[in-house]
Amino acid sequence: MNNIESNLTKWFSERPQWLQIAATRLLQKSELTNQDLSELVTLCRQDADGTLPKVSCSFPSSAFSQSATGTLRLCSISDVEGVNALAPKKPLEFGKGNITIIYGNNGSGKSGYVRLLKHVCGARETEHLHGNVYRSGSVGQNACISYEQDGIKKNHIWSGQGICDDLNSVDIFDTSFGKVFVGSDDEVSYEPPVLSFFSSLILVCEKVASELDSEANQQQSKKPNIPNDKKVTPEGNWYESLSAKATTQEIDKYCTFGIVDDNEIQTLQQRLAEQDPAEKAKQLGKQKKHIETLFGDANMYLEQLSDENCRRIIAAKKKSILKKEAADASAEKVFSGSEFEGIGSDIWKELWEAARNYSVSGAYQGASYPNVSDGSRCVLCHQTLTEEAKSRLISFEGFVKGEMQKAAMDAAKEYEVASQTIELLPTSETLKTRIDAAGIAQDEIASQVIDFFNQLKDRKDQLPGIDSEEAMPAPLHTPQWIEQVQIHAKSLGELAEKYDEDAKSDNREDINRKLNSLQTRKWLSEHRSAINDEVTRLKRLNQIQKAKKSTNTRALSQKKGELAEALITDAFVKRFNSELKALGASQVKVELVKSKISKGRVLHKLQLQDAYQSGLAEVLSEGESRIVSIAAFLADVTGKTNQAPFVFDDPISSLDQTYEEAVVKRLIELSDDKQVIVFTHRLSLLGTIKHFSEKKSIKTDVVSIRPASWGTGEPAPIPLSQSDIKSALNSLINQRYQDAKKEVDSGEFERAEILLKSMCSDFRALVERSIENDLLCGVVQRFQRPVHTLKIKDLAKLKDTDCDILDSLMTKYSAFEHSQPVDSPIDLPEPDDLVADMISLKNWREEYAKRTV
Repeated sequence: MNNIESNLTKWFSERPQWLQIAATRLLQKSELTNQDLSELVTLCRQDADGTLPKVSCSFPSSAFSQSATGTLRLCSISDVEGVNALAPKKPLEFGKGNITIIYGNNGSGKSGYVRLLKHVCGARETEHLHGNVYRSGSVGQNACISYEQDGIKKNHIWSGQGICDDLNSVDIFDTSFGKVFVGSDDEVSYEPPVLSFFSSLILVCEKVASELDSEANQQQSKKPNIPNDKKVTPEGNWYESLSAKATTQEIDKYCTFGIVDDNEIQTLQQRLAEQDPAEKAKQLGKQKKHIETLFGDANMYLEQLSDENCRRIIAAKKKSILKKEAADASAEKVFSGSEFEGIGSDIWKELWEAARNYSVSGAYQGASYPNVSDGSRCVLCHQTLTEEAKSRLISFEGFVKGEMQKAAMDAAKEYEVASQTIELLPTSETLKTRIDAAGIAQDEIASQVIDFFNQLKDRKDQLPGIDSEEAMPAPLHTPQWIEQVQIHAKSLGELAEKYDEDAKSDNREDINRKLNSLQTRKWLSEHRSAINDEVTRLKRLNQIQKAKKSTNTRALSQKKGELAEALITDAFVKRFNSELKALGASQVKVELVKSKISKGRVLHKLQLQDAYQSGLAEVLSEGESRIVSIAAFLADVTGKTNQAPFVFDDPISSLDQTYEEAVVKRLIELSDDKQVIVFTHRLSLLGTIKHFSEKKSIKTDVVSIRPASWGTGEPAPIPLSQSDIKSALNSLINQRYQDAKKEVDSGEFERAEILLKSMCSDFRALVERSIENDLLCGVVQRFQRPVHTLKIKDLAKLKDTDCDILDSLMTKYSAFEHSQPVDSPIDLPEPDDLVADMISLKNWREEYAKRTV
């Protein structure tokens, strides 16, 4: 055994981690609770995920130890409802002894009680338990099973479902059990502790697997059905084959959909709808050009009205003003004696320059200005110049040609040039026309464009009135709409190229394919939440399935089978052969062999020995099949160490006298340390059991049941043929006589007549039994095979008077067992006469028993 323990420790160390924990808990507890099971399910999932910490488990020798066993007795069945036609008003008591016979005729309720016990005790073969099919309406199934466990009385209330764990060890043999062993493989019920441990562990695996299946069944898919036309796209194929392996990046790839994609859908739809793609390409090209011109002008104006350029203009303006002020101051000195004001002013300068142009180009061509030669005249008033006038004109020219004046004029010119760097801005009407031509909708962007140009105009209008940089307005920044229209212009260009391609080749199929693909991606983006949920569900299912694989019981079954070879099979076969021999059936050529192991269950089958064909049920007679199945049943249940009751339902059916007696002897042997309950309708079996029990000084409890008007299964007095004569006589004299006398005294004559006739019939049966048991000293008895020759010597005490007494009683009361002639019926005896005859038989029996030879 140490070798087995060592091998099992190594073997278990190679099992899944959660299973090792389950094994450890099973060794610590006799039974796992629902909380244990729930925790094991969690551990199983963690083990599958690799998140379960590694622990060290061993296989202690306690798994091999034999647990203490207790005794169990069935006491009674009561309060039966809804089970076949059973409706007893009194409990069915199983007596105090170790062997109890429940006797009843066919239809008395025996099979109903056996079927009920099979359901309560969890027998292997349980058929559907019907209610009373002869009564309308449905009645709930109920019963109370009283039992004694280790000396403690307990009750189990059965409500139509489930089994009583305390009674699970009760073994029940009936016809269906015989069919199991003879007709198919069956599992041995006894297991050594180590195999019971494996059976429990296999059951734990099955329960964990069942819980995982329940979890899996709850993981219902809510994945939306994708439209058929979208299934053919790459995105649709991905969705249809969605698995737990789908990554976040993969989901992003197929389920992300934005404004650009939506615009692309619209573009593709427009391309498909366009009848003249070449013309459309031209329109888009023009529109693109207008947009480029618009944002090009915007950038140009933005540059012209930039802070840098504005500072340059302001600086030129300030310089011009300063230079002019200097020139004016100089002119004031030159023309201070002039009779007119304004000499040297801008207006005057313009007049002077106009006179110069006229003089050199018209009046005095080729002559310098002013012309002060002899006889010259003023080009403005045409008067002849005096010397004073000539001198004044020469001083004016000197002023104009002087450095101060030249600097002022240069500064003014510089300011003018700087101011002209800002071109004329478009009017609001012109701007709106250009926006429309660019295809910019009258929306937020169009408003931004107009606002921007208004800001440019305001800045330009403010600039002439600004004399210093400190007075400059806030700087202008590149507006957002410029970037947006640039992108739009680029997309228009790309779209124009595509329309050109459309015009040059027939690519509608490719466009349709791309459009469908985009529309599928849009559909996927709208159902992304459901897709994420589905991937999560699939991952959870994968986890559950992976965990469930570790609950596979194949390895446990194989290991249990290896152990069973040594610990069960050989011993089981030996017990079967021993039982076959004890039942006198060694000549039946059958053998019990292990057939297979299924989920840790060691299955055996009966087969013909040294035969060329199988088909055991077809070869054996009905009686041989019965005796072989009894041997297999006893080999099975006698391997158990607990003291649980055996229940037999007509075990001798189809058996001859030899087999019947052998079975009875074996049952009596079993009753030495176990409770044996036999249900039968055969008086011969009842008599045989009583006979062999008496030989071993074993008290037999006999319980009779019968049908009643309210139902079957009602406990009743045992048959007179099997009852004690003395007790039966006392019952007639002390109870039934009093009942009849009471009816007579109260004038209930019809009722009294029925009771008296019944008493006469029963008394006659007791007289007949007295002849058999008392007068003939029990040498030969009905329902018993042996002839008791040793009792023949007791017949010597027999006298003629004994025969006369019994003959007279037999003659008198036999008349009431036969039909009476209508014209001369025999009157029933008076109650007092009847009781007198009963007392006479009682007295004779007592005297005859004391008489010696």
